[in-house]
Amino acid sequence: MGSRFERLDLQFKYRLLFPALSHMPRKASYRLASLYGRGEYRRDEALATQIAHQMSRAIPGLPEEKYREWTRYFYSLQQREILDTWYYPRLKTAEQVGQAIQVENFEQVLAARREGQPLIFAGAHLGRFWMLGVTAAAYGVPTSALARDDEENNSWGLPEPEFIYRKLKLSRLRQCYRSDFIMPGAANMRPLFQALQTNPVAILLDVPYTRGSPGLVGIPFFGREAYFPDGAVKIAKKAGALLQPFCVEEDRQRLTLRFLPVYEATDKSSEELLALMVGDIEHRIRLNPGRWWQWQALPMFWGEV
Repeated sequence: MGSRFERLDLQFKYRLLFPALSHMPRKASYRLASLYGRGEYRRDEALATQIAHQMSRAIPGLPEEKYREWTRYFYSLQQREILDTWYYPRLKTAEQVGQAIQVENFEQVLAARREGQPLIFAGAHLGRFWMLGVTAAAYGVPTSALARDDEENNSWGLPEPEFIYRKLKLSRLRQCYRSDFIMPGAANMRPLFQALQTNPVAILLDVPYTRGSPGLVGIPFFGREAYFPDGAVKIAKKAGALLQPFCVEEDRQRLTLRFLPVYEATDKSSEELLALMVGDIEHRIRLNPGRWWQWQALPMFWGEV
């Protein structure tokens, strides 16, 4: 559950530092959060080295400093995403969202909603991906999400301050998404299909499972066969839903929520659709590998675990 020093450090971070940062001008607060991430990178040398190593396995042949640069970005991104937790309650209207987030191709989402078409927002753990539902709801489209975090039990064995923070984050996200969060699993399939009849549901495709788990499909990923769950595609086929890929990108000025070309679930097989979407995810990871949250899990995707 973590050392006493770790608990005190996390308490300072979540109870004092980041709440205080959120009262500063937005650009300054995120800049300071990024600098805090650089400090985390230096303090967590073993994990940073592991992440850089996984990057080098996927994208070999580059100078060591390049992988370190991406890893530093990764650590800073984590802290910006944590700081978002204190900004979510301020992003309730399109005007408030528009000050920090640019939205592209939202019309295709609105068109699907006008036609009563069930819609799955299909994405990955790329960048500040939670901003999808915050933004969509502020623009009048409440969004459900398939989320694996357990708010009632500390099933991940997190340090207590981290667990308390996760509960705060999910509580605020639910309020901003304005719809239910659904835990994955066979027992929750009925609520998931019911939710799809009312609101879009956000499902992330890059969820790692041990090789041999049911529902995994082997597809190319960074030059090797990798294993991804095809549940989102099968749900779309059964519900007659469109698959709407999205990504959240950032620069020094603002975030951009970009809706990509939509897929009809009936056009191709589950394997073909998943391969297309994962191929786009890989492309976007390569644009800035530091934006992908799942580098530690790369051996699981490749079936090594």
